[in-house]
Amino acid sequence: MMATQILEPVIGDWYRSHGQLFEVVAMDEDEQLIEIQHADGNLEEMDLDDWITRCRANSLDTAEPPEDAGVAADHQTEDDHNAVFVQSTMNDARGLRADSLQDLDLFD
Repeated sequence: MMATQILEPVIGDWYRSHGQLFEVVAMDEDEQLIEIQHADGNLEEMDLDDWITRCRANSLDTAEPPEDAGVAADHQTEDDHNAVFVQSTMNDARGLRADSLQDLDLFD
C-alpha cells in the first residue's frame, strides 16, 4: 500500500482542491492557518488540519497558475496599498499629537 503524500503549503505556489484553484499567500504557524487567494481574488483561511485531510483524501494537488493570475495579484496589491496608506496616516497622526505637546511646560 502506497503512503499518502502530504503536500507542504508553500507561499506563492498554486494548488487545486475540489475544483477550486488557489494560491497560498500567507501562513500563520502559531494559529496553524493558511491564507489562500482564489483565482478570482477572494481571500480565505484554511486551517492546517483541513489541508492535511484534503491531502490524505487526494483532493489537493499542486497546479499551474491561471493565465489571468494577474487578476488575483491586482486584488492583493490594492488591499496591501490601502493597508500601507492607513498605517502611514495613523503614524502621521501620532506624530502630530506628540509634536503638539513638545512646547508644553508641565512644571510651570
